Amino acid sequence: MKKIDPSRIKDSLIDVSTFPAELSKGDSVPPNRALVDAIIEAVEKKNGFAVVHGANKLLAARQLDIRTDAGAELARNYLEGLFRAAAPRFDLKRYSPVDVAYDRVVKMDVDGYNKNKSFTPNSDHTESREFVTTKCIHFDAATPFIANLYGPNRNISGGLPMICDTRKFCQDKGIDPKSLIENIPNNYNVALKQEFYDEVLNDYSFALKLDLENDIVMIVLHNEVVGGVAHAATQPMRPDANRDARRPIRHVEYQVPGTEDLKRWYDFYGLTLFKADDHKEDPTVSRYVRGELNSFPHVIDVLA
Repeated sequence: MKKIDPSRIKDSLIDVSTFPAELSKGDSVPPNRALVDAIIEAVEKKNGFAVVHGANKLLAARQLDIRTDAGAELARNYLEGLFRAAAPRFDLKRYSPVDVAYDRVVKMDVDGYNKNKSFTPNSDHTESREFVTTKCIHFDAATPFIANLYGPNRNISGGLPMICDTRKFCQDKGIDPKSLIENIPNNYNVALKQEFYDEVLNDYSFALKLDLENDIVMIVLHNEVVGGVAHAATQPMRPDANRDARRPIRHVEYQVPGTEDLKRWYDFYGLTLFKADDHKEDPTVSRYVRGELNSFPHVIDVLA
């Protein structure tokens, strides 16, 4: 991680338990303004990302357990509400490379270890299908800002969220960000090209060691290829073969109205919009879903 100063990462760590909060099963309680300001500051003006943790402490102070289904859902709704409160304050025209009217913010609950049996449709371009989550260095397509909520995991080792500073990589190397990415087969996400992969992984990427068994952590990212940062994960594994394993992720993103708007984004990057179908085991594309190895050397203990 030669090109990243680990001390800068602390600028983007936000402990939600240090802010006043009202918890609600719905989204009717406005989140704390200072907390939303801190998220926007970290994402827009600092490093392109925010790492929001401490939801477990927030619940414990109210005699609630984040490891229960009810506690986890309450925490996810609260964190999602923070992103939704920040969403209208991002100037999307400034950050989107094409003229697209992002008309909604949607969520998707997925399992980052097992195969997901369906993909909840949220728009004209997201049809229900079987899929596994992308773990290579990638960007999500046509959504300038995203939030990924991780945890609480069960019987999982690895699976650490990774942030990859492609913005600094392009600045250092004089590379046009439009040349960074390629299609992922049978997937709407886009991956870092192999010619750049090793250098970005070794010199511009880090994994975050978080308490993902006992907390839910939200990572908010400036996700646009031009000017943003990519993300990935270390390989999740099941240490006890006799127990079920779960790696819950809630993904929250802006979405475009329909396929033509999505295609305009792919066209800008010189890519083709292919229709994705049910996941098929294919060794030729395994690198996109396997994630980086657990021995990935640049791991930062966020809570140390």
